[in-house]
Amino acid sequence: MYATKTLAASLASLLFPAAAAACNTDFRVTLETFGEGVTVELRSGTPGKSNVVKTTRTSGGIVSFSRLCAGTYFLAIGNEETVSVTPVRHFEDDSEYKSRITMNRGSGNVGKQSRKSL
Repeated sequence: MYATKTLAASLASLLFPAAAAACNTDFRVTLETFGEGVTVELRSGTPGKSNVVKTTRTSGGIVSFSRLCAGTYFLAIGNEETVSVTPVRHFEDDSEYKSRITMNRGSGNVGKQSRKSL
């Protein structure tokens, strides 16, 4: 019985640090907001089936997200119920991703969606 618990504990200590070490992807976004403070949510999954990973407020500049696990992510940007939504990207382990987003009123390269629908 003791040997089984010890073996299980040894395996867990070997597996969990390896899994945590795999979450080492970085995502840097250069965001131009024209001085307006906006909320930026990094979300995992796809619109309609996503979870907030991290939320930050910025008036523009570099927004960084680090230690991400491999998976699909997108950004929801804005302060209202309707937010700008970037395309979904798939991130791999051991990678660094960069994006540049310029917020424009009315049009741009991001879609609009209700925050509740994300």
